[in-house]
Amino acid sequence: MTKTTTSVKHVESYDKYRLPRREVDIDTMSAHALSNDNDLSSSIKELLSSPLRFQTYKQLFYLILMFPLGIIYFNLLIVGFFTGISLIMIGIGIPLLFILFGIIVELAGFERRLVGILLETAIPAREPDIDGSRWERSKRLVTASQTWRAVGYLLSEFVYGTITFGLLASGIATAVSFLFAPTYYQDGPISAYWPLPTSNFTLDILFGWDSLLIGLTTTFRLVSWHIETLFGALLVSAFGLVLLWGTLLFGNAAAELWAAYARRMLTTPRYWPTSWQRNHR
Repeated sequence: MTKTTTSVKHVESYDKYRLPRREVDIDTMSAHALSNDNDLSSSIKELLSSPLRFQTYKQLFYLILMFPLGIIYFNLLIVGFFTGISLIMIGIGIPLLFILFGIIVELAGFERRLVGILLETAIPAREPDIDGSRWERSKRLVTASQTWRAVGYLLSEFVYGTITFGLLASGIATAVSFLFAPTYYQDGPISAYWPLPTSNFTLDILFGWDSLLIGLTTTFRLVSWHIETLFGALLVSAFGLVLLWGTLLFGNAAAELWAAYARRMLTTPRYWPTSWQRNHR
């Protein structure tokens, strides 16, 4: 009897504490699920409301600014490298190349500050590498991987800036022209063209009746849609609003991608002391 009583008490004690533990686990899982749902809904709200934020237009300004800056960087580097290499034999090329690398470091610092201001991505600047003689610092400047990453960054800004500028310019121009369609659709015909090459489409409808096969075949071509009514112009305007919204979302995504790329590439330090360091040495 003593053993039986002890066994029953042990089971009762186990059952007494097991149920609350399950309840705690269920409550914890429910809290995690609710937290995930809240995070998802907040992410969707942030995505949809991003075109209404001021930061979106700062990032758009940076993407537009990338196009002329990319052209300047590309021409400077190509002309500088070719000129310096071609003049090495007469002794002028090496000093020109060192000057070019110094300009690259300064441009990397300028881009680091520009990304921090317009894209709000902090890229910490490295401490100047001023140890050793001038010749030793010059060798480190030319051979350091950070310097060549800065070269790659400046060259790739021309490619990335050209592509994003073209997509943004065409998207915004098309969206704005669609958006204001109700204001000018009566002044002249508005035609919306099918984006794919025009071709004939054949529709066949076949059904059986008794021992016969009856069919209807029609051929049509998608060429363009002529907008001649206010309702049609309003539809085009609504599509323009959606296109403008999508273009701004694309701009945000392109800017965030470039900001992450800049954090990896703009890590080169200066190899010469600043004016403040010279005065306090």
